[in-house]
Amino acid sequence: MPVSVVFNQIAVNAVTDNSTITTGQSNQPDWSWSGKNNFAAGMNIGVVIATGNINTIFDPDFVDTAVSNPEINNPQPTVQY
Repeated sequence: MPVSVVFNQIAVNAVTDNSTITTGQSNQPDWSWSGKNNFAAGMNIGVVIATGNINTIFDPDFVDTAVSNPEINNPQPTVQY
């Protein structure tokens, strides 16, 4: 049984890494993401009052994430139907 869903509004508070907001037809084959986040003081959620802080990140990595995107061997389509 087909179902019709109608959205009058899409409200977005934040778009973070490796995310998307799409409407209609969407074609995202072989979607990949590489990244790294460093939080020295953790993640602040809500109302946060922090005074007199010293946050230090010691990250001795020369390469955090090796990224390989072999599009020469596996070309990606750029046409949506």
